[in-house]
Amino acid sequence: GLLAQVLVAKYQDHLPLYRQEGIFGRAGLAIPQSTLAHWVGQMGVQLQPLVDALKEELLAFPVLHADETPVAMLDPG
Repeated sequence: GLLAQVLVAKYQDHLPLYRQEGIFGRAGLAIPQSTLAHWVGQMGVQLQPLVDALKEELLAFPVLHADETPVAMLDPG
């Protein structure tokens, strides 16, 4: 559950690992950012078979559709 929370917060909620480290710290859990990063990397390795299966499934279709609606972004300059 903790690993799922870290991944969802990072990729779905766009919460950087340093902020997650602070959140866990306030809850009394000293989990260094380096540990969180290691977990994220290891979960990427563990989830690779799922990614491969999804890719194979998607590429079996003759046509793929994607939403290419532009998203407004701030100009960093």
